[in-house]
Amino acid sequence: MARGGTVPGRAPRPAPLPLPLPLLLLLLLLALLGACCALRSPEPGGAARGGERRGAGGSARAPAAGAGRAAAAARSGRRARGASPPAAAAAAAGREQVSLLSTSFVLKGDASHNQAMVHWTGENSSVILILTKYYHTDMGKVLESSLWRSSDFGTLYTKLNLQPGIATVIDNFYICPTNKKKIILVSSSHNDRDQSLFISMDEGATFQKQPITFFVETLLFHPKEEDKVLAYTKEGKLSVSTDLGKKWTLLQERVSKDHIFWAVAGVDGDPDLVHMEIQDPSGGYCYIACQIQNCSDKTMTVLFTGSIDRDSLTVQDDYIFLQTTSANRTKYYVSYRRNSFVQMKLPKYALPKDLQIISTDENQVFVAVQEWYQTDTYNLYQSDPQGVYYSILLENVRSTKQPEENVLIDILEVRGVKGVFLANQKIDGKVTTLISYNKGRDWDYLKPPITDMNGKPTNCKPPDCHLHLHLRWADNPYVSGTVHTKDTAPGLIMGAGNLGSQLVEYKEEMYITSDCGNTWRQVFEEEHHILYLDHGGVIVAIKDTSIPLKILKFSIDEGQTWSTHNFTSTSVFVDGLLSEPGDETLVMTDYGFERSAPVKSESSKCFADFWFNPESPPEDCVLGQAYTSSTGYRKVVSNVCEGGVDLQQNLAQHMCPLIAPKGLQISIKGESLAVKPGEDITFIVRQEQGDVLNTKYQVDLGDGFKAIYVNLTMTGEPIRHRYENPGIYRVSVKAENVAGHDEAVVFVQVNALLQALHLEVVPVIGRNQEVNLTAIILPKNPNLTVFYWWIGNNLQPFLTLESFLMTKFAETGEVRVTVQASCGNSMLQDSKVVQVFDHFHVLSLKFTKHLDMYNPNIPEWREDIGRVVTRLLAKETNIPEESLVTVVKPGLPTTADLHVLLPANQPKRKRSVTSDKRIAAIKQALNAHNISFFLRGGYWVLVTLDDSDADSQRIGGGGGYWAIVVLFVICLVVVGAFILYKFKRKLPGRNVYAQMHNEKEQEMTSPVNHSEDTQNIIQGEEFIDDDMDSQTLGNARVTPSGRGGNLNSYRVPLLLMPVSVQSQAITQAWF
Repeated sequence: MARGGTVPGRAPRPAPLPLPLPLLLLLLLLALLGACCALRSPEPGGAARGGERRGAGGSARAPAAGAGRAAAAARSGRRARGASPPAAAAAAAGREQVSLLSTSFVLKGDASHNQAMVHWTGENSSVILILTKYYHTDMGKVLESSLWRSSDFGTLYTKLNLQPGIATVIDNFYICPTNKKKIILVSSSHNDRDQSLFISMDEGATFQKQPITFFVETLLFHPKEEDKVLAYTKEGKLSVSTDLGKKWTLLQERVSKDHIFWAVAGVDGDPDLVHMEIQDPSGGYCYIACQIQNCSDKTMTVLFTGSIDRDSLTVQDDYIFLQTTSANRTKYYVSYRRNSFVQMKLPKYALPKDLQIISTDENQVFVAVQEWYQTDTYNLYQSDPQGVYYSILLENVRSTKQPEENVLIDILEVRGVKGVFLANQKIDGKVTTLISYNKGRDWDYLKPPITDMNGKPTNCKPPDCHLHLHLRWADNPYVSGTVHTKDTAPGLIMGAGNLGSQLVEYKEEMYITSDCGNTWRQVFEEEHHILYLDHGGVIVAIKDTSIPLKILKFSIDEGQTWSTHNFTSTSVFVDGLLSEPGDETLVMTDYGFERSAPVKSESSKCFADFWFNPESPPEDCVLGQAYTSSTGYRKVVSNVCEGGVDLQQNLAQHMCPLIAPKGLQISIKGESLAVKPGEDITFIVRQEQGDVLNTKYQVDLGDGFKAIYVNLTMTGEPIRHRYENPGIYRVSVKAENVAGHDEAVVFVQVNALLQALHLEVVPVIGRNQEVNLTAIILPKNPNLTVFYWWIGNNLQPFLTLESFLMTKFAETGEVRVTVQASCGNSMLQDSKVVQVFDHFHVLSLKFTKHLDMYNPNIPEWREDIGRVVTRLLAKETNIPEESLVTVVKPGLPTTADLHVLLPANQPKRKRSVTSDKRIAAIKQALNAHNISFFLRGGYWVLVTLDDSDADSQRIGGGGGYWAIVVLFVICLVVVGAFILYKFKRKLPGRNVYAQMHNEKEQEMTSPVNHSEDTQNIIQGEEFIDDDMDSQTLGNARVTPSGRGGNLNSYRVPLLLMPVSVQSQAITQAWF
């Protein structure tokens, strides 16, 4: 299983395992050694066969005291594939003669110790070191320790006395990887005032004390040169020694822990080069490299321009990884064989929240990426040889969040065989196990066994049933976990899981494969801890249980048969296993006067001021001490009263009482109440009056941190803190004792520098229609950001505390909208152009549901989808692309509005005809399902009309729409007047006409013709059909007495003159 945090990097070092030990510490070391497994051959005088000294670590708890080892006498039963029958017979004969010997030893005097570190020093060595410690959790340090050494494979142990007559506390020990005889112990004094190193060059037989001037947090040996070592201090400083810790030189300060790397052989030209992540004076972090001989600010090399994210540097094989975050977007960079850094190219909208380096073997990078839409899964990607371009291999691999921001990803690289991976995929809550033999390019299910461990049919047949394994870390990090593989046992895999359609959490049956996952067999019904010895020739298994036990199982034929052995006479709690020397596994088995105006009285006698109390104790009175009181008092300066200055008057002795705290104050060093996220803050607490020795101070920093201090104001110790998230935090300190309490409060504003601003607005809007202007800022600082809005050329901005503004545009054309966001000392700006029209068509669109799965709900993605839809529609309908605007709406489900703009270079009457044809063409293309595009994951996204828009479309426009409607009604009245008049003229007594000159006729018919044009405009704007338009205009047209003729022969009824003039006036007012 891959393990990591929120940045690329190696798995964090496991924490010590706490163990509730009995009165006498029992540490049981089960060591089935190839060297000690004297292989008794059938012939007399058979030679012993040695095994490779590699293994895992462990420890044990027990109600009885003792530590020891077990030795096996057995013939190695693991034979090569295709061994001859005589070889198999020899192996069977060896199984019949298997015997296992065990011894124990008591580690006396360490009953209170709750931690242990165990190390088998080196290959071909019989030396084992055990460091037991009492770690005080509340104090965060080791209070007692004992160092034990065995030189006979753990049969007997000797307690080492490093300083006779002086109690020595050992915090940790480190073994040189290239020469395991060289050991460094880190020791500290009880008062934490000094620290020392104890150095051994003979596997701990003798130690030399070396005082140091710093407090070691961790040591890092050179991977090739045994005397070179780096020391990281608790103050964040990095020092180097070239003589195994005897002399030290400071390299750098403000270095990030666990992000320090020695040069990689064959890649870095200089073996003395050190890669490190440091904090610069401005508070940011950067990546540097320098030589250990000279690492000053003038000689160090900054290998990446600009700041990087904290704890993001990783140096692994040919690659260097780091990340930067800006505008809430994280970018990942890689350097291949120390060339220039290049941004890692993931899919455009992967938008990773986290990235973990799984493997860098075989000139390829294997990473797990948690994308924006994932919460408990990761996607697996594989790179090109340079680590730049990535392609997806497997989606939705299960992950689990651990304390301290660690993440466990259900992906396991099988050791011993390159390119083999196991992964647990989680889809719709269902977890299944997959295996790949080509580093993730192809995945398949695990084949279930035909029979169970008892030979009964499993009735598990694909595709409905497979084998599934738990790919998780054990709670105790020093045992095998749920799946065990090893470099020296290629092809051998043992794991806990179940048969079925999915993985079941509570089922942990044990299965084994000796052909790298091709075929599986069941071996146990419950989970066991596993240890491989002699290249897998011996497999040791101990049940994973919370109850004590004294039996272990072992197999010498790859799990075909199992033997049992009582390794102790008393049942013990087993925490782990330790194999033969050579494995670098550390097993942790688990500490008052005031000036006032003169008092006026009728006499000159002095009186005490109103606040004076002769029995009140002085301000420096400490509980348990005595003070003297007097009714005498001193005069105020410049006062001329007489008497009252005899301090010996009415003397009395009093014991100092417990005084309640008063005048409590809390402030920030530097006096600034506005800080940036991640910035170190120092709070200073002061108290003017009251007891300080017997007062408790309850500190609440407002972000969940609460603590109780004693003697806080007396020692003057500051409180250092760091706020990670923006906001307003209420910081309070309450001082309280039996006599009373006081409280001080301060509000701290944490403002993150604005990184990005995006103005989101509909690009097309109708005149006088209300529009929402929205500013999207990153990071989000609610209630702390001020927005300035400029509309058009207006120099006076609108100010809002909200990130949006509702407004209208009164004029058509292009209007520029500008917004500025101000927060603290940072200010950003964005600007967009909005097109304002009187009229346009709007069609509502919808997409198939697959698009919602990959909708990150960010402006860039919505703009890209809108451009794709616009381009496809323009190509399908031959409508100019500039006449179509697709606006994808925020949120889910994903929908969009298609704006169809009217042609600007055509008369208004022709626009309606063209618009109708365009709408029909667009609807036809959408209804015919001709608009679709391909989506990642193998989905085709279909674009269709929304159900509400299937038969109609909206018409965009502003307040002029209602004016046109009113004018249209008036024109209908005019038409009705014509019809009424023509009807009346046929009645008797109504044939009265007035003959007029041609000029007068034209003048009086002009209103009618103008009304006709008006109706053309109105009906064109309202997209009325051509036939309907001709009919309406025909009804409004004046003809020459029904007989035909030219314009000069027109006769106009006098009755229509007022109406026509009124219509003309109205028409001119609207247009």
